[in-house]
Amino acid sequence: PDVAALGGDKNPYCIALQGAFSGVSGTSAACPVVAGVFAKLNGLRLKAGKSSMGFLNPFIYQNPAAFQDVTSGKNSWIGDSGFTAVSGWDPLTSFGTPDYEGLAKASMSMFDIE
Repeated sequence: PDVAALGGDKNPYCIALQGAFSGVSGTSAACPVVAGVFAKLNGLRLKAGKSSMGFLNPFIYQNPAAFQDVTSGKNSWIGDSGFTAVSGWDPLTSFGTPDYEGLAKASMSMFDIE
């Protein structure tokens, strides 16, 4: 992945469904959270008269400090197969979870692509 977000069963996202509250987790919960963060960043840029961010991978890889590094955890379901989180970039969580304040600062200082 290029980014990560909390998506575990121990700390699920609270949603309202059919009049009751429930917890959701996993990729289906984490992806909309990350999309929402970047949508808000685009909103900041548009409000300032800047263009939207477009293709995000270059921005993500140029701004690793704008993410909270995830340094523990493993994504294996059975046995020892899977990836382990380590300090810095890793195939489990990439650079980590979005740090909104850091991302806002970085996104507002990036050059507009015309």
